[in-house]
Amino acid sequence: MMKDLRLAGLNAERSTIEVNGVIIGGKEIILMGGPCAVESSLQMSQSAETVKKAGGKILRGGVFKPRTSPYSFQGLGLEGLNYLVQAAQEQDLLCVTEVIDAQSLGLVVDKVDIIQIGARNMQNFGLLKLVGKIKKPVILKRGLSATIEEWLLAAEYILAAGNPQVILCERGIRTFEPSTRNTLDLSAVGVAKALSHLPVIVDPSHAAGRRDLISSLSKAAIAAGADGLLIEMHPNPAEATSDGPQSLYPEQFVQLARGLGTVAGSVDRVFVCGEREDEDTLESLRTQIDTIDQSIIKHLVARMQIVGKVGDQKRLDRVKDTSREKEIIQRLVTLAEELQLPSELVKKIYPLIFEFGVQSQIKSKVALDKELELSFYPLGSK
Repeated sequence: MMKDLRLAGLNAERSTIEVNGVIIGGKEIILMGGPCAVESSLQMSQSAETVKKAGGKILRGGVFKPRTSPYSFQGLGLEGLNYLVQAAQEQDLLCVTEVIDAQSLGLVVDKVDIIQIGARNMQNFGLLKLVGKIKKPVILKRGLSATIEEWLLAAEYILAAGNPQVILCERGIRTFEPSTRNTLDLSAVGVAKALSHLPVIVDPSHAAGRRDLISSLSKAAIAAGADGLLIEMHPNPAEATSDGPQSLYPEQFVQLARGLGTVAGSVDRVFVCGEREDEDTLESLRTQIDTIDQSIIKHLVARMQIVGKVGDQKRLDRVKDTSREKEIIQRLVTLAEELQLPSELVKKIYPLIFEFGVQSQIKSKVALDKELELSFYPLGSK
């Protein structure tokens, strides 16, 4: 153990932090969600409803935004804070927001339940000492390029100033890999827990920077030992003032929550989605349809890839096999009837699929023939 971790270092028992009945660091996985930036009262009300529906306990929303560019949206300040607090109260949720200096801390400290120190301020030692003097939990995000030791020593500043309620948050670190916004260091969850008694949560949104990875990273974080998740969700990400590409749509947020219980159970933890999975609400039914549609597209992609390989083994004059197409359609029509699916649907869809496949094979063969011709007869040699 690092010798300077006098308070953050590993104790005989792990710390839990309780806020109005919500326990962070216990058996239950705590879900926190909401937009990157507070934009309006309606936006926060809708976000709070979604967080509640998903089984979340804490509403997040930034009202003071330390942005890389001075021309980016900097937050609504006190007006946004009121929207956040009101929305959380409406749904009986806790709320958390980020502070960036002494002034912002003074404005929010008596209104929110949890204070957040962002990655850019992880080593703002003056600010760490200030939040160390308050009596509210503090989420301390790991810095963009901070080592785990530096992260834990930053937590030590808060603890040493008198505040024992520190929650560590892994949010990805800057590496050479450009495919994601940052690289989510899930090993940091285990290392931090091996070195410290403090609860550890994970923010997959800022790590990924893209919404298509949030679900898998969230589940991986729970499997790695995270005590909670801090996820960006926006009622309409396309219109978000910041971090739209990494913000989940409300239905995606709820769908993600439905899958967390299974993962939590596999590592002897608990998470209960607020919405029953079998509840046939319009939103849940549409979510189910979206999931099935995605599966259909993926299967069509796989089918076309195989069709391409089949085409590679055919002669150009034998690409279209009418007898096989009829045989396949008849077989699928029979299956559809057995499953009580209208056979007309199969008869309309599959000829289109076959024709598209044939045209793709023809284009591929023609392109290959031209390539071979050029290899034998370089341009201008005839």
